[in-house]
Amino acid sequence: MKLPYREAPTFRAESFKFESVRKGGKMRRADIYVGLFLMAVGLLVLGDAIRLGFGWGMSGPEAGFFPFYMALGIVICTFFIVRRGIKILKKEGAGKSLIRAGGLTQILWVLLPAAGMVLLTELIGLHLATVLYLAFYMGVVGKENWGKAIPLSILIPFVVYIVFDKVFLIPLPEGLWGGNIMALMPF
Repeated sequence: MKLPYREAPTFRAESFKFESVRKGGKMRRADIYVGLFLMAVGLLVLGDAIRLGFGWGMSGPEAGFFPFYMALGIVICTFFIVRRGIKILKKEGAGKSLIRAGGLTQILWVLLPAAGMVLLTELIGLHLATVLYLAFYMGVVGKENWGKAIPLSILIPFVVYIVFDKVFLIPLPEGLWGGNIMALMPF
């Protein structure tokens, strides 16, 4: 089945309201900042892995063995990312804008429902929060047919509930009221 081709929207620099967007924004600086943040996280994990011990003990690898090498890889990779970002920033400038005009709206359509799901998980539990999240995201954000969105948003958490709570006996978060609501289920 061939999907219809949609042409990507084009934006002209003159149509942007903000001077920083018109001039190119701060994409390369954002690359450097994210690289530095990830390097700091890698160094933190590296330090903790050294504290735990990253060698090979009598019964195999010590507790910090795998985190040490994973963090070392992250630190090495982010070093090259930051170095390259600084080199290109000095040579070519800031680059294109970090968020195009109207792009923040799309980010918020993803971020706000995800934050709502986290809050709902604390109140009604993971399973019921997933039902509401999937129904909202598929129906409103994804603009799927509600006849497909509602059954899928019920079926997926139901399967997860059966697999984790009943088969593997791994309880997932029930929230403040979720345990009482899930107790109404006959299985």
